[in-house]
Amino acid sequence: MATARVAARYAKALLSLAQERNELDVVGADLERLQVLLSESRDLVLMLQSPVVKSDKKQAVLDAVLGGKLGELTAGYLKILVAKGREGLVVDMVAEGQRQLRVLRNIQEVSVTTAVPLTDDLRSRILAQVAQVHKGEVEMKELVDPDILGGYVLQLGDQMIDASVKRQIKALGRELTEHDYEPEL
Repeated sequence: MATARVAARYAKALLSLAQERNELDVVGADLERLQVLLSESRDLVLMLQSPVVKSDKKQAVLDAVLGGKLGELTAGYLKILVAKGREGLVVDMVAEGQRQLRVLRNIQEVSVTTAVPLTDDLRSRILAQVAQVHKGEVEMKELVDPDILGGYVLQLGDQMIDASVKRQIKALGRELTEHDYEPEL
């Protein structure tokens, strides 16, 4: 929990500075690039979190990997994180920064899990339904999980609607085991 709070403070500081300098779009793109890079390179994450690797080596690796791909503000910010010994927070800070940026821009993230990929018609109907609840922009993340058998699981912020066949089967099984059903003769 303490790590999440520290990462949130660092992310807030970066976004506040970006707002002051009117560079939110640049920093947002940088955070996206960093998120992709960190999700694709487990070795980079492990190196950043390793207490054995010295800070100057970590900075050299970041410079080599990111060289010129980030805006000046974000690159300088990463250097400060490494200099302060907080490079292990980069993954959490990037995720929290993206979350805070969505809040600043009034963008709601929606996650939809289905057993098969969504059709264009169904996708637009879901977006229309979410737009009735949330008055800002909506970012939809689509996941396919054949284990839910059918239906969908929709997550909007801290609310979740589980209309999956898997949940309905579990509920039916619970109902059958909790009650004694005897046929009437």
